[in-house]
Amino acid sequence: MHSCSTLALMALAVGLVVAGLNVPCLLWPGRVRAAALAFPRSRGPAWLLTALDLGWVAWIVLHAQLGRFEWVKPYLYAAAPLSFFLIVIFMDELLAPRALGGLLLLLANPVIIAARWHESDWRLVMIGLAYVWAVAGIVLVLSPFYFRRVAAWALATDGRCRQLGLLRLAFGAALVALALAVY
Repeated sequence: MHSCSTLALMALAVGLVVAGLNVPCLLWPGRVRAAALAFPRSRGPAWLLTALDLGWVAWIVLHAQLGRFEWVKPYLYAAAPLSFFLIVIFMDELLAPRALGGLLLLLANPVIIAARWHESDWRLVMIGLAYVWAVAGIVLVLSPFYFRRVAAWALATDGRCRQLGLLRLAFGAALVALALAVY
């Protein structure tokens, strides 16, 4: 039995989330289609993802060594909430996919750090996934309308929604298997 590594915990969490998010594609493809197509202009998910992104970035800056800019840290307690309100008021156009892109960019870093020194070559699966997240995050932040285009293609029919959902569910199960057996 191998010891539980950070990479194993991340692969397990990502695998379970990916699998869990794709079960509805198999059971209720029509509802998934409606939700995905409404997502870009959804206020609730946009605000939640924006708050999560800003909180994470503020935490990173608070724990970073900023050298001669250490004096900035106390102002983050006011700047983060102020930034949130300015973003949701003035950048509300397609904010949900932009904030999702920001989250994907933030998620890639800890995965790459956890996988960097792992001895198994299977770590490249998680590294590759992190790079896919980073590219997707960049695209969503810069061109959030691509979310709707990809969702419209991926969810065009119930059959395609189920097929792609099954494929992603299998990928999530593979990540869980890697977490339990390899990492």
